[in-house]
Amino acid sequence: MQHATFESFSAAHDALKARRRCTVTNLFLDGHALRALLAEKTCLLHVAGGAIFLLIPYHEIYYDCLYLAADGMSFAEGLRQLLESYHEPLALRGSSVGKEPQAGEVAELFRQHGFVLTKKLLRMQLKRAPEKVLNAMRPYADEYRDCMSFADPGDAEEILELLKEEFDLVADNLPELSAIREHILRGEVAVLRQDAKIASLHYFHMHKNALHSLYDVTRKEYRREGFFMALASFVQDHFTKQSKKNVRALGWRDASRQKLVKHAKKSNQQPDDVVIYNMLWTPVCDQGAEKGNRP
Repeated sequence: MQHATFESFSAAHDALKARRRCTVTNLFLDGHALRALLAEKTCLLHVAGGAIFLLIPYHEIYYDCLYLAADGMSFAEGLRQLLESYHEPLALRGSSVGKEPQAGEVAELFRQHGFVLTKKLLRMQLKRAPEKVLNAMRPYADEYRDCMSFADPGDAEEILELLKEEFDLVADNLPELSAIREHILRGEVAVLRQDAKIASLHYFHMHKNALHSLYDVTRKEYRREGFFMALASFVQDHFTKQSKKNVRALGWRDASRQKLVKHAKKSNQQPDDVVIYNMLWTPVCDQGAEKGNRP
């Protein structure tokens, strides 16, 4: 285990890819984003024979485990070595991302090494909603038009607290304050204000002509007011005015909440077969006991 720099990670990454064809990974960051991340955070690097693991701290609670491996066997052996050499107090979060059956197979390897599933997420294609849904949205958009805007940088703390009320820090990949501020500056957080506070928000990300819908939250006391529909119409109008056509919209749904998944399908949201398994390993540091995992 060593401190990770962009140079040390790049050297290990390039050396592995030069030797082996790699088929198991959850490393999807581009070089620019990865360089910025490694400059900002104190990350750890573990290099095994046929795999490398990059550990990135989040929320002072866990390390996100990014990996690149030649195959499942190399990944499993590298993970075993990683856990044996790991002596940090933070939990490890490993995510298996992709299509079935491979995503499930990698998740099973995590499970065999003591990781517990925290959440399985389904990626959804968000196609144009049925006309009756659009017609239902428009009155709400008109009624609350003066209450909606894109968030200001000073809203970041309130946005994080609102996200934490509805989502799990680890299982739902909640962003840190710095990331929230970046999204705000890019105009990727729409809010609806009531009673001098953010009552509802839509948090998204635009990347290569694809809109990734990440989080939608409305405070409990306002959930019968139609704020979600108002914000959806607000964001849609924003992109229409920018003449952004053929934008592909993607979102995520908790696979265990079957009623919500079924409801999403009625709104023309369909799974596209990409899934995320978020797995968690928590070190145990009892006196006189060896470091292990907690079920």
